[in-house]
Amino acid sequence: MSETESDKQSKYSDIVYELLKKDILNRRFEPKDKLSETALAKLYNVSRTPIREALHKLEKEGLVVKLSDGYHVNFLTKEQILKLFEVRSILEGLAAEKAALNRDPELLKKLREAAEEFRKISKNDPLAAAIANSAFHDIVADLSGNEYLRDILKDIRNKLAIVRVDLFASANRVEQEIEEHWKIYQAIEKGDPQEAKKAALEHQNNLIEFIKSKKMVGGLLI
Repeated sequence: MSETESDKQSKYSDIVYELLKKDILNRRFEPKDKLSETALAKLYNVSRTPIREALHKLEKEGLVVKLSDGYHVNFLTKEQILKLFEVRSILEGLAAEKAALNRDPELLKKLREAAEEFRKISKNDPLAAAIANSAFHDIVADLSGNEYLRDILKDIRNKLAIVRVDLFASANRVEQEIEEHWKIYQAIEKGDPQEAKKAALEHQNNLIEFIKSKKMVGGLLI
């Protein structure tokens, strides 16, 4: 294969990866759905090679799983979700604490913008809420100044991405999320590490209690 063809194949793989990831997160494909390479190749109008490469990449991220009959959209049990949040809560608290100590001016500005954007979203749009939530927490992780902490949190968020929309299906919970994020931002902005850590932990613990109140049906948290 020539270098030009190789580059083209790589580009197709990246495009398919982004499209498929978006379709999974937007629930075009539900948890446990089988992902046929042939059907996906037809859907995205590409050969099976970039499909296979995209699926392999998404498997590493935890969004798809390879079973005996092929690839499927991954699914988590309620117990697995709670275990991930058990770890995440501690790390988010640490990230907020470090962010309040670091207080990088440019990142603080971005964090305020993210918190304000969160306040503007429709409480009945779980996908928009999920996207705004990810943006906020990504910036907090960046603000921590610890690239290892940031990468571990990103890995955990990737694993939980399959249920991220479910977590914002309740308008009441979204309203609480908005206020909780604002409290985290305010504590970080004024440089109070203990208050930032406390606000982040309270936010995560409230999420854990919310998840405990839900049921898992067909891979969906309802």
